[in-house]
Amino acid sequence: MTDADRAAALDTLIAKDQIRDLVLAYCRAIDRKDFDLLRQLYHPGAGDEHGSNPSGTAEEFFAILPPMMEVAETLQHNITNHYIKVDGDYAEGEAYLVAHTVVRMNDQHYAFLQGARYLDKYERRDGVWKFSHRRVVADWLQRYGVPPADLATAPEIPGMLPGSSGGDDNSYGYFRLFRRAER
Repeated sequence: MTDADRAAALDTLIAKDQIRDLVLAYCRAIDRKDFDLLRQLYHPGAGDEHGSNPSGTAEEFFAILPPMMEVAETLQHNITNHYIKVDGDYAEGEAYLVAHTVVRMNDQHYAFLQGARYLDKYERRDGVWKFSHRRVVADWLQRYGVPPADLATAPEIPGMLPGSSGGDDNSYGYFRLFRRAER
């Protein structure tokens, strides 16, 4: 391995670590309802498709999130697998998520566990990695004490794109670097 190869490999490792920190900071911001921190994690003009924001912009997501989260008493987002591909100042990542949520609705407490994936596009601008686009794909939802939810009609995740285990999964048409790596 040449010195140039080592330097490139080290830059990639540092980028991946910084991107992992970015994704974990997002989880902290959501779980702590720290909307100021959340805004700092996205580049201006970034996209965010959470299903409940029709325009798919991060700005719209920021606007609808505080009132939507008023019913959430506890949140815990856990990242499990995180696959990242880096190409210079651009990167893509697929982060698996397991989220536990307790909400209060009509003076009743209600809990659910969700499995989803963040399909992320990141950019490094001025030396800082931030989200340039995030798409959330729901893989499963388990309500406590009731049968598993139909993802198409679950009120906990309105409009969120469903994931699948096959080649028609949303991630295949979304990422550029993952497709290139799989050739």
